[in-house]
Amino acid sequence: MTLIGAILNKAKSVESVTKKYASPPPEIDQIPKRKRKVIDKVSDMFINHRYKHVKAAVDSAPPSYDTRIMPRNLPKWRRNLRDVTLENTRLVMAIKKTHFNRGKIDNYWTKRLHYTNIYYDSRVNFYKRVQRDNKALYSRLVNAIPRIATTAELERDWQRNRREILYKAVNKFVLFPPVPRELIEDAAFLKPPGVRRQRVYLSVRFRGGAVIGELKVELFEEVCPETCKLFLELLDGDTGFGYIGTCFFRKVPGLFWRGGDVARDCGGGCYLQRGRRAPQPAENYHFPHSMPGLLSMPVTRNNEVCGIFNITFKPLPQFDLNNVVFGRVIRPCNVYEAICGLGNALSTQPVVEIASSRRFVNNKWRQGAKNTKLLDLNKNKQSGSLQDLSTLLVKLKMSTS
Repeated sequence: MTLIGAILNKAKSVESVTKKYASPPPEIDQIPKRKRKVIDKVSDMFINHRYKHVKAAVDSAPPSYDTRIMPRNLPKWRRNLRDVTLENTRLVMAIKKTHFNRGKIDNYWTKRLHYTNIYYDSRVNFYKRVQRDNKALYSRLVNAIPRIATTAELERDWQRNRREILYKAVNKFVLFPPVPRELIEDAAFLKPPGVRRQRVYLSVRFRGGAVIGELKVELFEEVCPETCKLFLELLDGDTGFGYIGTCFFRKVPGLFWRGGDVARDCGGGCYLQRGRRAPQPAENYHFPHSMPGLLSMPVTRNNEVCGIFNITFKPLPQFDLNNVVFGRVIRPCNVYEAICGLGNALSTQPVVEIASSRRFVNNKWRQGAKNTKLLDLNKNKQSGSLQDLSTLLVKLKMSTS
């Protein structure tokens, strides 16, 4: 039924009512007497007893307008309105879901893509966006300046502060400490103008114990280049022979220390330098042993330098013409003062060895390698002693039998 048909039916029903009651309805007075007596009796009973306080009221206001009245009696219109409302709700929910999932909304598609292509395009766009975000985050991490100090920096600062605290605790308090100057008693060892000397750092320790400290050494390369080259070659330990791990086999307190035997670690070995068929001869005797803190290499009776070196603690003129002076310990140095009175001329105890070395080459630090030839020598000695012990046991068994 259409809207116009419903209106016409409504109009016909109103017209029939008006035709049926052409005149006003009969008044109460026109009711027959018999019926009126019954009505009056009932009304008096209700009015006088239960509803005596109620007053009559007539509501002459027009009915309120309601939009739901019109489709209320029209099933087709009501169903159509419900379907439209549900469709709008579904569209709004779909748009919201797509927006929350960061999808694309294209209202200009004339033909819907296949669902597999839609899924593929969505994954491709997702991976591209993730890759772009990762690159941006990586660039930020690489170019970001650290706001806090790293652990290595804190450890380095703490070691420096610790050394300074210990040094100040041992020494006397000075309000205005003087600027430390290098101690060079003989002017012959001063660096010539325009000459750059190589400096190396040797760390010494007790074997199986703690580190004593570090010695800073300056080499006289402009006077003894071949001897300094031999010393640096053994300091780096590229050929397996190196100073790292060797001990000072002779320690005379107040006079000198001797060490650096890379072949036997007892003073009886001799190192053959790379590219040579015989050990290096004495280069020159330019510098004398005229002040403490000098490094020199002893020369054998066959005029050979084997890599063994001395650290002097006082002027030793008796070493002149028998040792080649090639460097000095930069003083003042607490480690040098500590080892000056350590040792015994008739004993090897305590055993002090070279723990590590470093030098600055080509704008970077180069660390010395550990001596591996001494390890092989010790293994061979142990295996030889075991063989000798086994042969001795065999001989004892044969003699007893």
